[in-house]
Amino acid sequence: MAVFLLIIGGCLLALLAWVLYSRRGPRPEKRARAEDKVYALNTQIRSVEPPEHTTGVAFGVLLKAARGDRAAVEKWIVAEQYRGSVPVSREEAIELLARRLLLSRN
Repeated sequence: MAVFLLIIGGCLLALLAWVLYSRRGPRPEKRARAEDKVYALNTQIRSVEPPEHTTGVAFGVLLKAARGDRAAVEKWIVAEQYRGSVPVSREEAIELLARRLLLSRN
């Protein structure tokens, strides 16, 4: 019988401790000082320059013709690069495609 009373008493003490602990207000959080915070920790330190082959006027003309679909523009460029018997560079292919597109629209 004594063991039963000890178990019940322990359960009652645990219940009382839990009730008192749960009625406490939220703990005040420590304020971090402004100089301790690291702003945008996961961002890169220096900017990445956009590749030159995707920023020219000719590429913009092709992108406008493809209605913003870069995958289609890439397919056109690769097809133009290897269209002739002598492969041309990427920049030359972009210029040729843009020139041909502008001439076809005039």
